Amino acid sequence: MGPVSGRIRGMKAYLDNMASTPADPDVMNRAAARLAGIFGNPHSTLHPFGREAAAVLSEARALVAGAISARPDEIVFTPSATIADNLAVLGIARARKRRGRHIVVSAIEHPAVLMAALHLRQEEDFEVDLVMPDQGGIVRPEAVEALLRPDTTLVSVMAVNNEIGTIQPIQAIASVAKGCGAFFHTDASQAPGRISLDFVRHADLVTLSSHKVHGPRGAGALMIRRRRDINIKPLFFGGGQEGGICSGTANVDAALAFGMALELAVTRREVDSAHVARLSAELARGVMDAFPGSVVVGDREMSIPHCLSIRLEGIPGETFVSRMARVGVAVSLGSACHGDPAAPSHVLTAIGMTAAEARRTVRFGLGRFTTAEEIAYAEQMATSLAGELLSGRQAAEARP
Repeated sequence: MGPVSGRIRGMKAYLDNMASTPADPDVMNRAAARLAGIFGNPHSTLHPFGREAAAVLSEARALVAGAISARPDEIVFTPSATIADNLAVLGIARARKRRGRHIVVSAIEHPAVLMAALHLRQEEDFEVDLVMPDQGGIVRPEAVEALLRPDTTLVSVMAVNNEIGTIQPIQAIASVAKGCGAFFHTDASQAPGRISLDFVRHADLVTLSSHKVHGPRGAGALMIRRRRDINIKPLFFGGGQEGGICSGTANVDAALAFGMALELAVTRREVDSAHVARLSAELARGVMDAFPGSVVVGDREMSIPHCLSIRLEGIPGETFVSRMARVGVAVSLGSACHGDPAAPSHVLTAIGMTAAEARRTVRFGLGRFTTAEEIAYAEQMATSLAGELLSGRQAAEARP
């Protein structure tokens, strides 16, 4: 039993790390020690209580910036990656609408990007083109370039897909976007600790998420490159915090732990990825042995091992997920942020799957704290489930 799974009664294996990673205890302890006795509002700087909190917030901003080789004044803290994505898409589109009303996003984006773009099309008279990936789940730069126009103001393509784990060629896509004068945004929530972050320097706006890097929930960030003339229309209004882009009292505690977790994720990337790669390969073998004919989804040469998407043979994905949960194994059908769990994944249909195939596809998410024991138990339960289904079919066929 893994150290994380055992905290919830009856759970034996937590394999949903793409939805949320468990907070690293060392990070949380360090953050708690630094925050002891600091409870002031970081925006009330006329007294020491507020100034202490403001100093911690500055530390957090510097940590996040340092982890992605950005400047502290380029980091805007948000309550979540969803809000950061919305700020990037809606804020840039509205700010630049006099220049043009055309934006391009990939068809496999997180709903926070995709739905924001579709809102602009449906409610605000923008033109939105969805760039389709290839069947391996890769968005090709030439496919993006084919959709660009003189009035294109924003291109948004995620760095690592949250459902199938494919790594996108961000540097090349950013280059073609800038070639037509468009700003380039990437949702990099799933990237830190999993791939090199060199691509960040080519982006104008970058979304980050705390609970994807073993930090606490409730913290995100939007990096806004200062070297370009980037103005964002705020989505809501208040005290003008975070440079007027994201009003509201900053969550100092979450921001600090987020910064620490992000720094650690970048430092540990190679160690963590090697650990996860071994376990992911074993899990893929075990599940496909249990369900012959199953297929690993996505271009595996261009995917992170942390995300293992498998189209199962002979069992609906919903049945597999619910039956595994009963025996203490946490897996998912896809994105935890999908609005309608009954609908087939937009990511899977975008890469050419039928609705029926998409509904047979499940996602395993592995992380720093995943153990070999958890993987072995998950394989055992998958094999047991496959045996039960086979016995049931044989019994049904034997009936007169």
